[in-house]
Amino acid sequence: MKRKPILLPVFLVWYTIGVILQVFFTVPDALAFSKPLFLIFYSVSLIELIWIFEQKGKALLVGSAIVGVVTFFIEVLSVETGFPFGEYDYTSVLGPLVLGVPFTIALAWVGVLLNSLLMASQTSKWRRAIETGIWVVIIDLILDPVAIFESFWTWYNPGTVHYFNIPITNFVSWFVIGAGLSLLFPLYERPRPLARTNTLIFELMLLMFGLLSLKHDEIVVFGLSVLFILLAEGKYRYDYR
Repeated sequence: MKRKPILLPVFLVWYTIGVILQVFFTVPDALAFSKPLFLIFYSVSLIELIWIFEQKGKALLVGSAIVGVVTFFIEVLSVETGFPFGEYDYTSVLGPLVLGVPFTIALAWVGVLLNSLLMASQTSKWRRAIETGIWVVIIDLILDPVAIFESFWTWYNPGTVHYFNIPITNFVSWFVIGAGLSLLFPLYERPRPLARTNTLIFELMLLMFGLLSLKHDEIVVFGLSVLFILLAEGKYRYDYR
C-alpha cells in the first residue's frame, strides 16, 4: 500500500486560503510571503506525488533540478535581452529577485512542467513532448494575463500580434521549452489515482487564475479558464473511460 502524500494537503489548504483572500479580499502585507510559498508548495507536492506512485526518484529529482536551473537562466536571459519570451521585467511579488528574476520562478516552472507532463499520454517521449508543450501553453494562456493584472511582471513592446499585450513569441517559447524539457523524464505508468489527483491540481490552477481574471473584469480569460478545465477533465475521463 502506497503512503499518502504529506505535502499535497498542505498545498490544498494553502490554495484554499489563497483563493479566498485573493478573490474576495486582499492579501495583507503581513502575508506577502504567501505567494512565493504557494509556488513552492505547488512544485514540491507534484514531485512528492510522482515519487509515491512511480518509484523513479532519481530520474525525477535530477530532471526537476535541471528544469529549475535551465528555466531560471532562460528567464534571466529573457529579462536581459528580450529573448526568447519577449521584453518584460519582474516585480518582487513572487519573491526576492536574483539576477532580475524571483528565485521561485524556477520552482514554478518545475510545477507547471510536471503538472502538464502527467496530463499528457505516455505512449512515447516524442508524442508526450508535443502534448506536454500544449498543456504548458494552456496554463500560460490563463496565468500570464492574470500575472499582469496582479503586478507579478510587466511586458513591453508586445508587437503587432499579441495576446493581452503579451507577445506571441512568449507562448511559442513556452511550448518549445516545455516540450523539450519533458524529454528529461521517463515515461510514467500514470495509475488512475495519480492521474486523477494531477488533473485536479491542473484544474485548480486554472480555476484560481480564472477567478482572479474575473475579479479584474476580464471575462474572456475567465471563459477560457472554464473551457480549459472542461478540456482537462474530458482528457482524464477519455483516458480512463
